[in-house]
Amino acid sequence: MKITDVKSAVIGANIVIRVVTDKGIDGFSQVETNKDYVRPLIPYFRDMILGCDPTNVENALLRMRRSAAFKPWGKVFSTIEMALWDIAGKAYGLPVYKMLGGSVHEHIEAYASGISHGDYKKRIPECLKNGFDAFKVKVGFGESSDSETLSEVRKMIGQRKLFADANQKWPGAKEAVGQMRILSEYGVDFFEEPVKADLLSEYASIRENKNFRLAAGENLYSRHEFHEYLSRRLVDIIQPDVTKCGGITEARAVCEEAGLYGVKTALHMFGTAVGLAASLNVMFASPQAICMEYDVLDNVMMTGLPLKTFYELKNGRFIIREEMPGVGFEPDADFLNKYSVKK
Repeated sequence: MKITDVKSAVIGANIVIRVVTDKGIDGFSQVETNKDYVRPLIPYFRDMILGCDPTNVENALLRMRRSAAFKPWGKVFSTIEMALWDIAGKAYGLPVYKMLGGSVHEHIEAYASGISHGDYKKRIPECLKNGFDAFKVKVGFGESSDSETLSEVRKMIGQRKLFADANQKWPGAKEAVGQMRILSEYGVDFFEEPVKADLLSEYASIRENKNFRLAAGENLYSRHEFHEYLSRRLVDIIQPDVTKCGGITEARAVCEEAGLYGVKTALHMFGTAVGLAASLNVMFASPQAICMEYDVLDNVMMTGLPLKTFYELKNGRFIIREEMPGVGFEPDADFLNKYSVKK
């Protein structure tokens, strides 16, 4: 089997790619949401792997790593890597999670994500109706706004789990620690990305002053960057994103190292059903996995695209609906043929 092309299409807020082979087996994947500026790089990567056997995933990765595996090109590297796993699984007739060692969970708890101070009144009732028992709310909009949002959300969800995400809003530990009183008051379970990902000393300071779990990782790339967080125990929950960190291979390596340090894993994923499927393959095969992010915002690549997935979201939990070879994402072929553009 040989790779003959790499096609891409912008659908909604995402670039979706399709790695094409001479045997009629295609692999699908997605670039991180709202990163259409990397699309011109796809032909560059395509030329590196044309003629490669896609089932020899590591060999194809080596070709790309030698020339262009660093940020921000790592986003495209990650995307192609996931598509190669999809092809390999289809070629061998196995789900990716079985190629990673098999599922160790009956289900993975889902948490509703994308909720902010501007739309929680709309989103929370919808999520409750759909059976969610965990919710992540964006903070970092000022003490008064954050307090009001967390207070109202807590009233709406009762004793269900509440997480907070600052998206690296605060400049340092001092400002982040100053907001912790509010988070504690409303029973926040974990606090995500209070400061920039490269401020490791600030994370160390924040960790000394917390009384809830600290989470980060979506903006780290490769197992080497994650190693610093894990070996120094800067977080309680590590959050690799398969569309950023280097793909399934790197996410799996991070999860394995996390287990050595007693750190839990909750992969970050804010985008499409194909990225979610790739993430869940890693999560189901990872003993330390605790919960999986689910983007509740309107997204054609989550709810508007005709597709079939190996997973099902039922009563706030992801379960394996059926065994599907590869990543377990099968879109409507006519839809993708219509919108795929060879560039």
